[in-house]
Amino acid sequence: MKKHLFLVGTLAFALVSAQKNEGLKHEFEKQNRENNAKFDSYVAKAFGSNRSPEKQKEIDQMRSNLAGFNFGIPYFLQQEDTRQLSNSNSDLLNTAGNITGLAGSFNGENIKYTVFDGGRIYEAHTAFNNAANRISNKEATTQPYSEHSTGVGSFIGGKSVTLTSGTPPVAVGNAKGVAINSTMDSYRFATTTLPGNTAASTVFEKIIIAQPNISNHSYGINSGWTETYDLNTGSITSFVYNGSKAGDSFYDYQGTYNTNDANYDAIAYNNPSYIIVKSAGNYFNLGPAGKNSTAPKSYQGPNGAVAFAATDTLPPNNCSLGYDCIGTGSLAKNIIVVGATDIIATNNFRYTNASEVVHSEYSSAGPRDDGGIKPDISTVGTNVLYAASSATGSDSWAGGSGTSFSAPIVTGIIGLWTQINKQLFDNALLNASSAKVLTIHSASEAGNVGPDPHFGWGFINAKKGAELLVGKSNGSVIFTDETLTSGTANTKMIKASGSEPLKVTISWLDPKYTPNYQFVEDVFNNRDSKLINDVDLRIIDTTDNTIYYPWKLNANSPMTPAIKADNTVDNVEQVVINNPVAGRVYKIQINNKGTLKNDAGAAAPQNYSIMVTGHTEFLGTNDEVKSKNEIAVAPSITKDFVNILKAPKKSTFVIYDLSGKKLQNGVINSERESVDLSSYTKGIYIVEVRTDKDVISKKVIKE
Repeated sequence: MKKHLFLVGTLAFALVSAQKNEGLKHEFEKQNRENNAKFDSYVAKAFGSNRSPEKQKEIDQMRSNLAGFNFGIPYFLQQEDTRQLSNSNSDLLNTAGNITGLAGSFNGENIKYTVFDGGRIYEAHTAFNNAANRISNKEATTQPYSEHSTGVGSFIGGKSVTLTSGTPPVAVGNAKGVAINSTMDSYRFATTTLPGNTAASTVFEKIIIAQPNISNHSYGINSGWTETYDLNTGSITSFVYNGSKAGDSFYDYQGTYNTNDANYDAIAYNNPSYIIVKSAGNYFNLGPAGKNSTAPKSYQGPNGAVAFAATDTLPPNNCSLGYDCIGTGSLAKNIIVVGATDIIATNNFRYTNASEVVHSEYSSAGPRDDGGIKPDISTVGTNVLYAASSATGSDSWAGGSGTSFSAPIVTGIIGLWTQINKQLFDNALLNASSAKVLTIHSASEAGNVGPDPHFGWGFINAKKGAELLVGKSNGSVIFTDETLTSGTANTKMIKASGSEPLKVTISWLDPKYTPNYQFVEDVFNNRDSKLINDVDLRIIDTTDNTIYYPWKLNANSPMTPAIKADNTVDNVEQVVINNPVAGRVYKIQINNKGTLKNDAGAAAPQNYSIMVTGHTEFLGTNDEVKSKNEIAVAPSITKDFVNILKAPKKSTFVIYDLSGKKLQNGVINSERESVDLSSYTKGIYIVEVRTDKDVISKKVIKE
């Protein structure tokens, strides 16, 4: 086949748009028109044409609450619109007493988010008036307010507001956000001149200027088909394909890691404290196939739009096989990309099992073309309420759907986890790699077992993430930042509890991959790995030498359940042993292929974050286990005293209860150091021994 040069300038970079701002706002309006037409038909069949004034009033109230249809059956907004919070369990962090070991409630106090979106957040909206100066707009006052931006801000931290409709007013929902006492800085993603500057700044430059610890990015690039609509009739007016033609073939850029992805990766790699959360996109199933529309169809050419010829075979709809429609910019390695799900309406809106999590029909699916897992995580984004004002003096609300609305829920939760982390660990922040590890390790299963193209690593679970942070504080969970030297394995020896899976998750900020596509064909479904540093995680059974491998997707068949094998494309690796042998020692090994490099291409160590659960004891590194002659705490069940055995002199010990509260501490002066527990109530306690090389934690039972 003759190869045609690929011109970067013809890519869909110019199609960046706020999801639910312009193009997707039109889609919402189209859905509303369609739903009203369906509702008219439903009312005619259900109530007939001869209706009393009282019945018509009831119907009008139903229409005002109409949220959509499932298989011809209407459903309506109710007071449980804080279901979004219940589904993710973030509401359990908002009130005290739901997480053992945590003091107080967490509502984003002293946490600042940064929102990059289609315009300024309307700071005077009721959603943000529970405290002064909650919203700081960093753009010039000449820049417009945006309904989309205001909505994103309200998902992150809008106060609790019960919304009503009709006369007399009836409650239809509550648009409470995740972190109602947080603050937000607001920027546009568009290239604009910021106050005090003379030159315009791109969104990437603005990220550097803003220096955000936690930022939300609910915008994207549609790299496949787009559809436009007549706002009056709701009919499709055009289909535009954002790929390119080479010879007789068409090539799209869905799943393609490109310059925007490299930019995000470079920013995060050089600024490890920047946690960037981005929406996956709302492009699933866009395209002409099955739409019965005569609307004109065109594709992007070097000189603009070109009409498809009658002899052309049209490219398939986006994600026609169920996968591969995430656009450039939401495929970066070092960011957290969020997909959308429908509301979980069962069990009082709480997750109970994977089958309850339903992929939203619009939510773009991965993976990256090399098989890299995207999205990273999912949560509710469908049929939710938000603050919608886009003009001074306006104080409106709306309902809608989109990954633009699921992403800020994840952003908000990471802020609450940061607040908890600060309380437990001397005001320490989470960084980009530790935030991703916590998000993925705590996720609830969704879709296929293991990661998949619709939900990533699962459905976010705010409560579980908080519990893991408490576990770190009391020594029952390993969660640390470490450094790997090229060619030298890092190891940990642990003893499995046997009561739960043994699970280890690592993530690292990988240097950017520099795209060098020469031809159109190079871009389409390019399977070359985008990793620079291929770090490997393994768990080894020290009894029978069985090696356990991480999850990985098949890039050519990603809807097939993930397998466990060598992963050469993801900068997240997770190894799970579902049924470890209780009391058996397992070795966790982190190594690498080739030579570890920095973003300049020079040899350099690689930092990573690691979390381990499902163990009773951390025995140290392999060498330390051999050298320290098994520091022990005995007896494991006592009424009064326990003894710390064979610890080096001048080591220290700390006693914790299971909430992480420190009860006593001391210095070890002999090979048999006695510790008095007689004054404590019956229960389980943690004895932590710190040597100059290691930290050993043991559980004891006080009778």
